[in-house]
Amino acid sequence: MLSISDTLDSPFEIPLDIHEETIDNSITQKSESLNIQQQKGSHSDSDNENNQNENRQSNRFVQFLRLTSSNVENNQNEQRIQQMPSMNISSNRDLSNVLDGTQLLLTRLGIIRQQQVEHSEASNGNAPRQKGNVEYFILVYLNSTHPDDFIIKNLRGLVNFLKIFDDTDDCIAFINSISNEKIIFILSDVFSNSILSRIENLQQIFTIYILCENNQNKQNILNQKSKIKGFYIDINEIYKQMSIDINEITRDLIAYMNISSSSSTPDPMFIYSQLINEIVLDNDETEYAMKELVNFARQEYDGNQQELTIIDEFENDYDKNRAIWWFTRQCFLSKMLNKALRIPEADVLFKLRLFIQDLYHQIENESISNTSLTVYLGQTIHQNDLEDLQKSLTNHGLLVFSQFLCGSTDLSKAIQIAKNLPNLSDEYIPVVLHLNILSNMKCANTSSLRYNVDDNNDVLLNMGIIGRLTKIEKNHNNDNGIASIYLTLIQCENERSIQRMLEIKRNEIKGAAPFVSLIKLMMMMNQQARAEQLVQMIFDDETLKSDPNIQGSIAASCHILGAGCHARGDFKRAVELFHLSLDTFLRFVPADAVQLSPTYNNIGSMYFRQEEYIKALEYHQKALDVQLHSHNPKLSAIASYSNNIGVVYLKQGKYNDAAKSFDRALKILQQLNESNDPDIASTYDNLGDAYVLQDKYDDALTYYSKALEVQRLIEPRNPQALASFNNSIGNVYNKMHRYDDALVHFKRALEIQQEYLSSTHPSFASLYNNIGSMYYRQEQYADALPCYLKSLEIELMCLPENHPTIAVTHFNIATTYTGLGKFEEAIASTERSIEQLLKTLPSDHAEVIENRSYIETIRRKQMLKGLFDNNTTNF
Repeated sequence: MLSISDTLDSPFEIPLDIHEETIDNSITQKSESLNIQQQKGSHSDSDNENNQNENRQSNRFVQFLRLTSSNVENNQNEQRIQQMPSMNISSNRDLSNVLDGTQLLLTRLGIIRQQQVEHSEASNGNAPRQKGNVEYFILVYLNSTHPDDFIIKNLRGLVNFLKIFDDTDDCIAFINSISNEKIIFILSDVFSNSILSRIENLQQIFTIYILCENNQNKQNILNQKSKIKGFYIDINEIYKQMSIDINEITRDLIAYMNISSSSSTPDPMFIYSQLINEIVLDNDETEYAMKELVNFARQEYDGNQQELTIIDEFENDYDKNRAIWWFTRQCFLSKMLNKALRIPEADVLFKLRLFIQDLYHQIENESISNTSLTVYLGQTIHQNDLEDLQKSLTNHGLLVFSQFLCGSTDLSKAIQIAKNLPNLSDEYIPVVLHLNILSNMKCANTSSLRYNVDDNNDVLLNMGIIGRLTKIEKNHNNDNGIASIYLTLIQCENERSIQRMLEIKRNEIKGAAPFVSLIKLMMMMNQQARAEQLVQMIFDDETLKSDPNIQGSIAASCHILGAGCHARGDFKRAVELFHLSLDTFLRFVPADAVQLSPTYNNIGSMYFRQEEYIKALEYHQKALDVQLHSHNPKLSAIASYSNNIGVVYLKQGKYNDAAKSFDRALKILQQLNESNDPDIASTYDNLGDAYVLQDKYDDALTYYSKALEVQRLIEPRNPQALASFNNSIGNVYNKMHRYDDALVHFKRALEIQQEYLSSTHPSFASLYNNIGSMYYRQEQYADALPCYLKSLEIELMCLPENHPTIAVTHFNIATTYTGLGKFEEAIASTERSIEQLLKTLPSDHAEVIENRSYIETIRRKQMLKGLFDNNTTNF
């Protein structure tokens, strides 16, 4: 079946650009910006009541949850993940650029008329593959009774991945989890009425065999249900028929990518498949490749005695000069390879790399040389796909075939193959591909090299060939009634746009070894779970633990994967992967090796993110100690680790120790960098935090001001940092009761945020609240009120309907109305505050009771205002 490649659904991009590329650049974590703290006031009936209520209002104004990372008061404790430095283990290969900021955004290349398919993580590239699911077909067996072991053994000899169900709903749930494979379905007639109508239109279902007690009078159903192969009264009959069918349908599994040669940006999936091919053809890591391949095959075909016997034969007798013979044998090798190239599955292809390299090179070596020829491939194709190819003719369409292609130099044999292939439905038609191969292109004559000498196909073409569409003939235009697609094979190297994009992406995934490049490529494709599965498999392989090159690749790859988890906010999994990286390194380097300092540091950073501060401090200290005791300490790393230790101390309340750590980091940075370095600005800011927490406001103000001064000199301008530092200064001035000065800096922060945030961003609610409170504290109620109202407006748009911060803002508005003498409005706002609190708190909660008490206070003030002169001081 000639079809558009069964690629993964368009994956989410992974934001790789938050990670530092080397440890030299990173001041890894920033303390949380310190804001005006709420100190809850109390009410009484004393003459001092007004001042206490003012204090209650003014201290409550900061009770606002900062919601987003772009808020100047958020994203302050970010820890940038460092990348592994180069590991000089038996080679000088560079491990730089482990992750970078360029993403490869993929789009789905095409679908094969999929209907009602529920995609699930279990079937895409971002989930671990189920053991044994390495072939393109899955066998599903639904029956009320379990088949005997002999039948299971025979069926697995045909299709390795067998799923047995006795419940219809469980069976359908599994079917709906499949998107990349095709399902061969054995169904008991008992369930046919309840399940056929629910699955017959699903693209995943390739064909259905129905097991019944009586197969008489079933022809009408066969005519109506095109996917039903037949009705059988014995499972052995199904097995015999499947054996015949499998041989036929495996010929019909060619997938292609339709790309335009006129496009300046080649399809990302094509680029991805080309890069996979380059990685698996790299012979730099093949010493243990045979062990890896055999171990992997035995694991995936565990319990499949037929294939295990062939795997034993392969291990004992394999010769690279017989790679074509093994490929044409239609055993575990070709089954795994065809699926892995079609999907594609980078991890499986890497495991098969030794065989792929041998097959690729044998085709090159056995090539039919110095002559042009036409090779014919008999297939089936969906009518809609054929129409799309017809349209591509006008756009200089290119078809890319990811698999190794078997064809014939005899057109009549290709026509016979196409006519004999089973069709999925009436919408599929037979087709012959006419591949014009120029004299400088290579393909192998397999007549004397193939496993089955009676095979109609006598030519084998290498994976990844590209053909330019030249003509399409519909079936009604041909004497033989079969459609024809004509292509001329071209050299990829001659397509400039393709080569430009390939070079860019090669540089992005460049690693110390092919395995590291593969992991980076899988991360780029959002195949994190598959990549983790591959790394874990190699980590656990006892036969590979003695090779420091492989272990170095595993360690670096774990670091990449940990950084990916960090980017997604999965800090628990990230620390596990960083520990795995550390455990791998410790297999061949001592615990105090300087290369381990980034790993120690990143483990500490992940513990910090999980608020495990004792463990965080332990690993940050290890990172620092390793650098301090090395022969050539890296000052930038020491500054980074000292900074991180300081932030942990802040979280532990050890403010004096934190200040000392920040001061050490600052002194080192001042020696390394110009005065306008952003890391220096951040360290000044951290020092300000350490002093403000000790109530040393003058010192805090000094360092915050220095941070702002440095940041103003930095190009390009960083408005987020400028807004943050202004906000910090405003907070300190508030604590010093210098409200005019605080107001200036809060307003500056507001103006700067307006440069890069929308007017309804939640950050503005916080700043309007703070500005309003500064006016309130100076009894400028008329100026305070619009700020609070603006804050409330934004909160109502951005926060959940029951958020308690909305109640705080209602209360602030109420106290402001009280200051203005607008007592009815004050009562209404207080009631709204109580109503908001009751959405999340019980009616007897202390805050609810306080707000109710404040209503009585307002009414007393209202009464007294009516009794005394308007010039009476505030009540």
